[in-house]
Amino acid sequence: EEEALTTHAVEILPSMVEHVKQRCLPGKGGLNYPILEEYDFQNDKKNPDLMMDLKPTAKLRSYQQKSLSKMFSNGRARSGVIVLPCGAGKSLTGVSAAVRVKKSVLCLCLNSVSVDQWRHQFLLWTNLQEHQVCKFTAENKQLFSTEAGVLVTTYSMLTHEGRRSEEASRILREMQSKEWGLMLLDEVHVVPAETFRKVIAIIKSHCKLGLTATLVREDNLIDHLNFLIGPKLYEANWLDLVSHGYLANVQCAEVWCEMTKEFFAEYMKKENRRKRELLYVMNPIKFMTCQFLVEYHERQRRDKVIVFSDNIFALREYALKMRRPFIYGATAHNERTRILHHFKHSSEVNTIFISRVGDNSIDIPEANVIIQIASHAGARRQEAQRLGRILRPKQGSMGGGKTGEFNAFFYSLVSKDTQEMFYSTKRQQFLIDQGYAFKVITSLLDTVDRGRLHYSKKEDQLQLLSKILTVGHEQQLGDEVLRGDQEEQIRTLREGGASSSRAMTSLQALSGGAGLTYREFKTGAGTSGQAAAAKKKKKPYNPYHERNHLFKFRKKYQR
Repeated sequence: EEEALTTHAVEILPSMVEHVKQRCLPGKGGLNYPILEEYDFQNDKKNPDLMMDLKPTAKLRSYQQKSLSKMFSNGRARSGVIVLPCGAGKSLTGVSAAVRVKKSVLCLCLNSVSVDQWRHQFLLWTNLQEHQVCKFTAENKQLFSTEAGVLVTTYSMLTHEGRRSEEASRILREMQSKEWGLMLLDEVHVVPAETFRKVIAIIKSHCKLGLTATLVREDNLIDHLNFLIGPKLYEANWLDLVSHGYLANVQCAEVWCEMTKEFFAEYMKKENRRKRELLYVMNPIKFMTCQFLVEYHERQRRDKVIVFSDNIFALREYALKMRRPFIYGATAHNERTRILHHFKHSSEVNTIFISRVGDNSIDIPEANVIIQIASHAGARRQEAQRLGRILRPKQGSMGGGKTGEFNAFFYSLVSKDTQEMFYSTKRQQFLIDQGYAFKVITSLLDTVDRGRLHYSKKEDQLQLLSKILTVGHEQQLGDEVLRGDQEEQIRTLREGGASSSRAMTSLQALSGGAGLTYREFKTGAGTSGQAAAAKKKKKPYNPYHERNHLFKFRKKYQR
């Protein structure tokens, strides 16, 4: 006779869950007993159900259904990661998973723009009402009043360690005391960062689903997702989706731009090593190439163009010179939303300049041209994320159009004979592994009338060079660094054995006194004679002043 099976329940401290999961993984030092997280949501009677269904207009594609079948293979919800290209419908896949579980959902995003987009996706594809889908951001602090609902917030709102408002603290306490049925983690590749991985211990959830297009990190911490979230459940092939018309057919091109004689001479000088990046980014030939491509796609093809630049100084100079709007980290949320709205729906704004804040979680399906003028060294993930901004299928691409016809374009402008060429080759490796090929263009401006382009005259080029050489560190000379990416960059440098870098600054800037002045002035409390008399007048000495009351009766107690 078979012995009756006994189920043992063991509770693990929240602070030790991550360590226990990592210890159970296979490999060196591991127990080779990986923990499988499954949620029996159908038999969960403790947590209230969320009556949520997909609208009839929501049609899942074959690969989306296959990815969900991997998650719900045995009637339970498995925690893990689904990898789909940008524009392939990750949002609808996540919403469909939430509909299947029918419990309270916590959706985590990178920024407030993606929070608005995810809330819109829940209202667009499901029958939920507006009061059931709430936002928790710096501008909007809401929590659904019903027993179950959907809450969309950012990683930073949960991991912030500074002071909070009373309302934000109250909502956070309610979130921590609640048992969430499903935790959706958008752009899950950022979770291994030291700050963002704290959300796993802060929030209690039965099932975690991570969504990303690029399961890669430069600091080699992407394997930590196996015990932080779960295994990779499904990954779609990019070119297979292109062949079926689900993604746009993109022409990738690397445009080589010659360095002018004056700029290259300054680039080679040892004393300008801190400004070499700015010199090859602000190369006048690259500037003219960018302007030519923008005008060509705007006027002749009527395309929507996004120009990416990690360097803030270059972002401003390019955008202001070409009279185009630009977005970067310091741009207010309202202004950012307004610029993106005009770019999507207005024919007057056909080109925007954007920093690395646009790499992730920004939905711009109208864009079909990317021009990259400055990037983050050799980051492979960033190259793929930026390509993903134009991967959404264009009108007429679903089964239509000629075979091999390109309806989207990705240009990477590279200054020739500089370090940028090495970085560009490394950045392309992830896309090459996916099956993409880069076409090299070496003489784009040979047949172009350069007289109408900016910085075509020698005196304008020398004036630009003088401005670059005299710009200070306080004018945001370097690249924009976002939270999480900074940790990845530091960890990569440590593993590679690179030394720390130094930057010239002032004591005034280090102490937070930049732009401040010191002044002395009289209070006007009285005349100098009155002030001198006040100093001479002293209060009688009190031996028991600021002493414990017991010391007053010390002699009494000693008797």
